[in-house]
Amino acid sequence: MQVKINLLRILFCAIFFLNSPFLVSEYVPLLTSPKVDNPKSVLFIGNSFFYYNNGVHKPTLGMVKANESLGKGHRFRNITINSSSLEWHDVESYVTNNKIGSFSITSSNKYKKYEPEKYDLAIMMDCSQCPIHEDRKDLFNFYVDKHSRTLRNNNIEPSFLMTWAYKDVPEMTKGLSEAYISAGNRNEVFVFPVGLAFQLAQEKFSDIDLYTPDKRHPSKAGTYLMAAVIYSSIYNDTPIGNTYDYGLGKDIQANLQEIAWETLKRYQGRK
Repeated sequence: MQVKINLLRILFCAIFFLNSPFLVSEYVPLLTSPKVDNPKSVLFIGNSFFYYNNGVHKPTLGMVKANESLGKGHRFRNITINSSSLEWHDVESYVTNNKIGSFSITSSNKYKKYEPEKYDLAIMMDCSQCPIHEDRKDLFNFYVDKHSRTLRNNNIEPSFLMTWAYKDVPEMTKGLSEAYISAGNRNEVFVFPVGLAFQLAQEKFSDIDLYTPDKRHPSKAGTYLMAAVIYSSIYNDTPIGNTYDYGLGKDIQANLQEIAWETLKRYQGRK
């Protein structure tokens, strides 16, 4: 009976996505949310797309803390290398090195020790063209598979973050969405639909610039949109009305919250 229900759900999603101008990919995500419930420790593995604007983990954590129902004790870690592909990352060392995150220097210059981090969820991204570049796409698939196995062997749920098209090359969205969703389905992991959120935001709020002048990296607004998609996807909660202030102004943040939530609902086949 359960198998029949799952097949019907996939069929419904396929019909929805194939008739939706929103999702340009013909691939349908098998998972529409991460499996772990209210993860307290999240690891971000990637490149400059993650670390621009002081890191996407900062506004994501800010939105989590603004939701008191999620409780306390969330710790997010960014491990990034500029211009990197997943081939550059030694993921096993990240999740077995007990020294990572073992201390901090507080804002009052106090030395504070922590217990070794036990990550619940890891979010991985590859370089901006790696999933679709002829010279890199096979390596993209090899390393998402390899790192997913490594994370599961260490009791950490893997996930992927779908990156966005360059500002002046919007057609990249199709290839990127297909590559990430295909890899996610193969590994049975959730893919955060950030690239689709960028696409929708440019359609509905073209006055909000999601890019830096290089037309690739996220502006502060782009980082906030990415954080809103991550937050709502992980914690199954609308970002609309979240009180965390990222300094963009209420109107811009409200519009980006709307885009993040609409993207996730469409991605999940709820609208």
